[in-house]
Amino acid sequence: MIKRRRLCVTTSALALLTSAPAAWGQDVQVPASGQTAEGGTPASAQESLPAQADTGEAASDAIVVTGLRRSLATAAAIKRNSEGIVDAVVAEDIGKLPDTFASSALQRVAGVNVTRGGGEAAGVTVRGLPDLTTTYNGRQIFTAEGRYVAIQDFPAGTVAALEVYKSGLAPQIEGGIAGSINVRGRKPFDFKGFELSGSLNGVLSQQSEKIVPNGNLLISNRWDTGMGEMGLLLNASYVGVNFLDSTREQSLVIATTNVTNADGTVSNRAPGAAAGLRFPDAQGNFLGYGNRYRPSANAAFQWKPTPELEIYADGLYQGFRSKDYNRWMFIPIYGDLTLTNVETIGGTNQIGSATVTGASRPDGYTGSFNGKTDTYQAGAGAIWTKDRLRLSADVAYTDSTYSTSVINIDYAMASSPVRNVQFETAKDGGPTQTFVDFDITDPANYISRGLWQERLVVSGQDWQTRADLSYDLDLGFLKRIDVGVRYSDRKAGRDLGNLYINNEEDRVPLTSLPGLDIRTMLPGFTYNRAQPNVFFAAPTRDSMRDSIVDLRSFFGVPEGVPPFNPAENFRANEKSYAAYAQVKYGFDLGSTVVDGVVGLRAVKTKTKIDGFSRVVEGLDENGAEILSYPAISAGNDYTDYLPNASARIGLTDELQLRLAYTQTRTRPNFFDLRPNLSLGQPVVLAPDDPCNDDPTTAACVERLRRGGSAGNPDLKPLTSDNYDISLEYYFSRTGSFTAALFRHDAAGFLATVDDRSVDGLRIARPVNLGKTRLQGAEVTFTSFLDFEGLPDWAKGFGIQANGTYIDAKGDLIPSFAETRGGGQEAFPGVSRWAYNVVGLYERKQFSARLAYNYRSKFITAYTLETFDPTAHAIVERGRGQLDFSTSLTPIDNVTIAFDIVNLLGNPLRRTREYNDVGDAYTRQVLYLERAYSLGVRFRF
Repeated sequence: MIKRRRLCVTTSALALLTSAPAAWGQDVQVPASGQTAEGGTPASAQESLPAQADTGEAASDAIVVTGLRRSLATAAAIKRNSEGIVDAVVAEDIGKLPDTFASSALQRVAGVNVTRGGGEAAGVTVRGLPDLTTTYNGRQIFTAEGRYVAIQDFPAGTVAALEVYKSGLAPQIEGGIAGSINVRGRKPFDFKGFELSGSLNGVLSQQSEKIVPNGNLLISNRWDTGMGEMGLLLNASYVGVNFLDSTREQSLVIATTNVTNADGTVSNRAPGAAAGLRFPDAQGNFLGYGNRYRPSANAAFQWKPTPELEIYADGLYQGFRSKDYNRWMFIPIYGDLTLTNVETIGGTNQIGSATVTGASRPDGYTGSFNGKTDTYQAGAGAIWTKDRLRLSADVAYTDSTYSTSVINIDYAMASSPVRNVQFETAKDGGPTQTFVDFDITDPANYISRGLWQERLVVSGQDWQTRADLSYDLDLGFLKRIDVGVRYSDRKAGRDLGNLYINNEEDRVPLTSLPGLDIRTMLPGFTYNRAQPNVFFAAPTRDSMRDSIVDLRSFFGVPEGVPPFNPAENFRANEKSYAAYAQVKYGFDLGSTVVDGVVGLRAVKTKTKIDGFSRVVEGLDENGAEILSYPAISAGNDYTDYLPNASARIGLTDELQLRLAYTQTRTRPNFFDLRPNLSLGQPVVLAPDDPCNDDPTTAACVERLRRGGSAGNPDLKPLTSDNYDISLEYYFSRTGSFTAALFRHDAAGFLATVDDRSVDGLRIARPVNLGKTRLQGAEVTFTSFLDFEGLPDWAKGFGIQANGTYIDAKGDLIPSFAETRGGGQEAFPGVSRWAYNVVGLYERKQFSARLAYNYRSKFITAYTLETFDPTAHAIVERGRGQLDFSTSLTPIDNVTIAFDIVNLLGNPLRRTREYNDVGDAYTRQVLYLERAYSLGVRFRF
């Protein structure tokens, strides 16, 4: 019967794709799943795509599946035929994911959210969970000492597909409680023969007012030789963006015009204002300029000496370069201040605007940040298939290094000007201010406050190898068995050094610092002029870099870059040994066909981390601490058993029900496991800071308490039990409707808490939290209007729509639990509602796409402040983003493409309630880039 053929036959999707060029209308052959059993789609998941008879459409139909249609059909086939819960985004053509960035394309998948900033999408979460495994063509890949690689580091032009695994299978690499994302690159056997394709485009960012070139080039060929068939592919890409993020923000500390002192007396903090009024005690403006680019290259070789044997080798290079320039102005509303012209907000006790006199001096910094990543991965393996047996083996080596260099010039205003402040503007909310009789564009009105230098080098290396066996059984309901082993030997290291010199008391004019080019007119806040302080004097990025030798001499610091601090450094080694077994089953229940898998993956992990402890040996003649750094080591050894079970029930030819249960876990990051204790710089007060006069008040004691950070070698892995049920209806090649329910019962998330047990210091230390439950639902609908009776032009319209609901609560803030009754808190980073609506139109020579993505409000972090000792959340408000793309193919093989990212230009807004009755001020208003892209793609 048709259902049994679709659910139980093991014909690969690759074979079906390559055997039906008339139906698919393409020369390029994109596998519906990965080539290996490890990490990507397992070989066991390479079930057949729905045959032509399943849709009731013949291969000779007038509707040719190309471009957008083809990508949607392939993505649906991956989801339909997988043995797990999988969604995919497939490139519609070579070098053409449906979004400019790979991470942006993922946001169109139901249950996937991203954070925005820096000219791109980042911070990918799946069903609210951030802990993912990332693989490239089935192999685990990471950046430096981290556990994963940022998806935006993959240029969209080199990606064939992004596969999101929401439930695990025994053959898949362990390591992510949220699942895994496999990035699938091109291989030479994906094509029939010679292939030459590429693209070139320019990206204009509207706020930074800069244009950056982007491009990629792919060359591939395959040959029949006397030693069998061989194929070679070379692919290179360059992706760049020059952005500006503009932010207005204000303090989390909400002050009051009356405060009670430690001795019980009451002081008025703001003469001229009524008692008991609330207001943020500082404002700030941040302009973040970034010039970032990512060179990338990969090569792949495939050889089939016999029809049964394939030998392959491939390599990947990923680069990241960042030259950022940051300008920050901090405007205190504390000190010996007086508030006049006070206006409250709508009859509340919240101040809406006021004139501030006598507050502490504004200050800030101008920063130059350089970042560099180089990641290399090379591997080789073989696949041998004979009758019902499939054997494969693979070995790979990864090396990744990330380094940064920071130079900051700290400044302060030469005096404290009177300022008229607004705490909530009429448009978009948030703060603004104007200075009275004070020119912030005049460099003479600033003095030097200090020089900050920092450098960081983190690295990681990894050997990974695996072997897998798959055998088709003939034992009744037992259809196939998969077994395999994997070994990984991972190293990670971190070195950090920094140095700060404060010279504020010397009152050196900023213009006296050697070599600085101080300018005023730089772009910022392009979309909104509610902030009048867009332009203020600041050193340029290049002049700080070019004059660093003279600056070091001027500030009296040692020549050269800061030395590494032993207390910040560590070396880690982690070995993992994994073995798995999985059985595929299938049987009939009358006219209903059932199949699925049951498996178990066992993983043994051994970790050792070497670092340095900080010991105070005494004080020198000047009262300075005499420190030593004896070596210290910590280790761990544990075994995880991760079961999985799934069932796929074919109710009709088009309708299937899917059930799945899995256990997953994520290892803590090496940085969190380090045994080190490191201290930050001592607190330096401005000369007019009130804590100079009385440092014994509770607020001053807290501000002056020296802080630091430490790891926790006793951290346990994060674990999760996952339950999924979905109903999937595939009514045409490109048409489907699916609905799913899911639940994650997780434990062991990490939070950073204040540890006051070390010499009265405030040490930030990670700890495992309690239990967290994330549960929700997803609905998706995709279709072109390929219906009988419609005119041909109307069949070009299509729609993609999905929505996700997530309820996520857990034991998330242990240090504050008593202040909130110890109850469950909303999980940070999770929007309760999210949806995508994408309108499509495609004809032979023209296509267009309008995509709207929305996510409702979510918590970014919990905070605890001196004046409000309760764990209140910073909340990012709901926001939608509209993106547009279109392409025109005037001649065969050449396409002109135009894209707009963030068409609406609406800002991110974050707020924070500061008491238990819900009073709040806007915390931040962040204006993201709007970007325009125009270019050409070719393919021969």
